[in-house]
Amino acid sequence: MIKYVILLAVILGIVFVANWMSTRSQKGKNGTAYATADTTVHDVLALDEGMADLLASHGMHCLGCPSAVSETLEQACTVHNLDLDEILFAVNDRMKRKNAENED
Repeated sequence: MIKYVILLAVILGIVFVANWMSTRSQKGKNGTAYATADTTVHDVLALDEGMADLLASHGMHCLGCPSAVSETLEQACTVHNLDLDEILFAVNDRMKRKNAENED
């Protein structure tokens, strides 16, 4: 019985790590980072120092809460009744502009 509990714990651990890795920011065709619906709020904040202000300007004000570490953008937008597509556009547009500036 104990070996089945251990096996279940290992499987759940693998699933958790795989899910966690898939929520990290993604890489675009040119190697630049961009956000998806599955990117955590924490990872979006790590993309650029101005992301906190950008998200707050769209109505997401609880960026320091413990949920921000594991909550995806999609989950945060649902909780705060915000438009996910609008947030994603703003975040990714900021990253595109930042990367364009760095290339010049």
